Amino acid sequence: NAILCSFFLLLATRRIISMRSSKDTKFKIFDATIWVLVSSLFYDWAILYLILVFAAIFFYQANDIRNWLVPFAGIFTVYMIAKSILILANQKQFLVTHYQFNFSVDVAYFTYWGHSTKLILFAVITFLTGLLAFVKLGKAGFGRVVTMRLIAFSFVIGLLVNILKLSDNVYPVIITFLPAVILMTKYIESIRRARIREILLIASIIIPFAVLLTGMAIQ
Repeated sequence: NAILCSFFLLLATRRIISMRSSKDTKFKIFDATIWVLVSSLFYDWAILYLILVFAAIFFYQANDIRNWLVPFAGIFTVYMIAKSILILANQKQFLVTHYQFNFSVDVAYFTYWGHSTKLILFAVITFLTGLLAFVKLGKAGFGRVVTMRLIAFSFVIGLLVNILKLSDNVYPVIITFLPAVILMTKYIESIRRARIREILLIASIIIPFAVLLTGMAIQ
């Protein structure tokens, strides 16, 4: 579920970022809404990414009132298609049972230092690199800064979904990988010294394996 949810969120993010060009904006909003709703079929809380769609509208084309109505058209479209398929599949109650929006926070999972430490380190490193990337992009064009804001917002929403759904059997943290990678990549690209860039790239390869081996050793 995490992989499929992340895939459809990737498609949604791609359409959201492409809104910067101001071409076919309504189609991009519609597509992004549909992909977010499809991703929510795997994790119900992924529907929070609709906030990202409205944030993109606010940043790029807030003056056109029709843009604000497009997501609702997308919601209605997905609902009608899903409802038709579920009726044919004799699964009429799927939407009701799936979208429960329960808080399945596993306290024992977070209190174990091995799990909580990795999540906190991941969040802190991403936030720091994202902040440094923003500082480096301070003099860049408005479009690039807005795009980075949306990516950072996507990462925050992903962390929220991760907290709401994470347990021993559910690993939604993967949905935060795309925005985290983009933020880190932008920071590395902003470094002028080639040697420092190489060191960071090597570290980005070694550290995940070190964390994986450490986790295996602890278990």
